[in-house]
This record gives sequence, C-alpha cells and structure tokens, in this order.
Amino acid sequence: MDLRVIILLVCLIALVSAKIHRFSLKKRSRRTQKFPHLKQLRIDRNELRSKFGFTPLRTVNAVEESGDGSGGAVIAEALVNSYDTNIYGVINIDGQEFTVQFDTGSSDCWVPSRHCTFCKKTCGNSVFQESKSKHFRRMNRPFSITYGSGSVKGMVHSDVLTIGDLKIENQGLGFVNSSTTCSVFDGICGMAFPALSRTKSTPIVQNMIAQNLLKQPVFSFYMKSGSSDGGSLILGGTNSSLHYGPLTYTNVTEDKYWTFHMDFIGIHDSDTKRCPLGCKAILDSGTSLIAGPAADIVHLNEAIGAQYDSTYDLWTVNCLEIEKLPNAEIGIEDKVFYIKPQTYVIVYEDICLSGFMDMRGLTYWILGDVFMRDNYSVFDVENKRIGIAPAV
Repeated sequence: MDLRVIILLVCLIALVSAKIHRFSLKKRSRRTQKFPHLKQLRIDRNELRSKFGFTPLRTVNAVEESGDGSGGAVIAEALVNSYDTNIYGVINIDGQEFTVQFDTGSSDCWVPSRHCTFCKKTCGNSVFQESKSKHFRRMNRPFSITYGSGSVKGMVHSDVLTIGDLKIENQGLGFVNSSTTCSVFDGICGMAFPALSRTKSTPIVQNMIAQNLLKQPVFSFYMKSGSSDGGSLILGGTNSSLHYGPLTYTNVTEDKYWTFHMDFIGIHDSDTKRCPLGCKAILDSGTSLIAGPAADIVHLNEAIGAQYDSTYDLWTVNCLEIEKLPNAEIGIEDKVFYIKPQTYVIVYEDICLSGFMDMRGLTYWILGDVFMRDNYSVFDVENKRIGIAPAV
C-alpha cells in the first residue's frame, strides 16, 4: 500500500477517535430543608477548613468545542446543580453508575463500597459491588480522609472508570467502607495535582492524559445558576460559544492546588478593594462559595448591606434588594471579572445568604462556584495555567 495512503488512514482514524462529546453538570435541590440547609453550610465551611489544612471550628462555625492536538477526545460531561451549592456529574465504574462532585480542590476519586452500610441505608448512596465488575483489581491500600463534619475510610483498588464514553483503564480509586457524613452525591473525583492525593493514586485527569484520551491536556467548566441544569465539564478542550471574548490566562503558582495570583477582590463602586497589592487564590470547583480572610469578608459583606446572623454564623441579605446590589469584582492579570448579585447571593425560600464566607486563620482566597458560575474556567494541566473569560 502506498505510504501516503497509510498516513491518510492513520490521520482519519485519529480524527474519528477525537470525537466531541458533551456531558451536562447537574444540581440537586435541598431547598425545602430551610434551616437544616443553613446548618449544612456551616458543615460545608468546616469541611473546607479540613480540606485546606485548618482545624475545624467546634462552634457554629456547546456549538464549537476546540482542541488542538493529535488524537484523543473532547468530552463534555453533564453536571447537576444542587440549588447553586452542590454541582455534580455522573461516572461509571465498570457498569456501575455513581454521582460525584468534580473537585479541582482535591486529587482523589472515591465512591462508597458495598461494605459501607451507613452510605447505603442512611445516606441513600449507590455502593460499588466488586462482584459485578470484570476489571476490578485489588490493591488493598488503606486510605482515610477527614472532613469538618466527619470522615471516610476504606481501601484503594483499581478498575475501569468511564466518563461518558471516555474510558480510563486501571484507575486507582478509593472505595469507602465506613463514613460518618452524608452528601447529596455518592462520591468525589478530584482534578487537582498528584501531590494532593491521599490515596496515592494518579488523579483521573493525569491518567486521561497519560493514556492519550484527551485531544488537549486541558479541561474546562461551564456552570449555570438557577436550574437543575448545572452546565458542563469539558474534558480535552474548550467551548468558545460558552464565553465572551478571549480567555485570560494566569500561571499556576503552586502545582498542588490550582493556585494563582489574584490582583484584588472588591465590590463595585465601593471602597472595599481587598489585597490591592495582590494575593494568593485557589480556583476550586468543590467549594460552593468564596472564602477569604475573616476581616476582608466582613468588609465585603458590609459593602453589600449583609447582616451578620450570630445564630448561624452566616451573613444574610435582604431578598428584596438583590437586584439593586452592585457586582463583585475580581482582578486577574490586569483584567476585571465580575460576579452578579444574583450569583453571589444564595436564595433559600425567604432567606438569602451572602456567598462571601469567612475562614478564620485563612490568609488567601478560595474562589468556588460563586465565581465559576459567572466566569468560564479552563484548567491547562500541561502548561500549568488557568484561563478565564466571562461566561455566556
């Protein structure tokens, strides 16, 4: 066969394998659990403290997807929105389906095992049954992760992990045998760097890249507010129809979390610009709100007229005033990115909560879903940089 024909066939095969797939993110609503939901936010704050190495407080405290590379795929995973506080998607472990939070603030992927009675009976989670898997391989490596509201413990084994029709072979996974906390999703799949892994496994994104599954070594989030449609997680590329203008890139300063330099954060038309000389920030899809140093959070909340509720240790906003509130502003690489008040205020029936949350002892900022719902976010693994543009 002519060499040129062989080369052409190889190129065609590569193009076929580089399919574009779209998976939606979703939300799950706990709206009816009015006051329990406020307590849940306090629990979330304690989990956040543990996640970033702080001691938990004892008190209330897709028209065009692009990917320039040889082979691989661009995959868009559907996400579910849990009333603007928990966004998750679906994975498949050798035929068994689980809902997971795709978390750029951690690096491990874990789901409940059949041995976790609490997970199944109390939390209503799906549990993994190794007898139903053809590719399950025992590694018998114990792991334990502690959160502010409890902990999960289990064993690390490997199996085939599928997201859409993207299949990751020999993925190290944590299978939880015991848990003391419930969540609206079954498990978590971390998307940060390997140095963060507590299961000592290669994170899912790095495995996708190593197995040449992605068209580009990048992934991106498009999050949506106000409905069960949470947006998309795009693996292997970006979608230019989901953002306005070009992407602004900023380098990752520590390849552990997705850490970068933030110029400032403040409220429009107010004297509240915090860290005017710049400060450290982390872009974290596993955090619902925006967390920062306690004193700075007070200034931001006072600028939007929020009132401190000592009962729940949270800041509340007059629900009738949301439309009149100014935008929040975040400076990155000499450009300003905005967060609308309809995004940074979380509405639970007749209670409206500020999306700016303090973490005592925190000296940097954590930009969670409140920021990402208004700003399309790209995570470039190979070049260790983050791209941001206003979301449509």
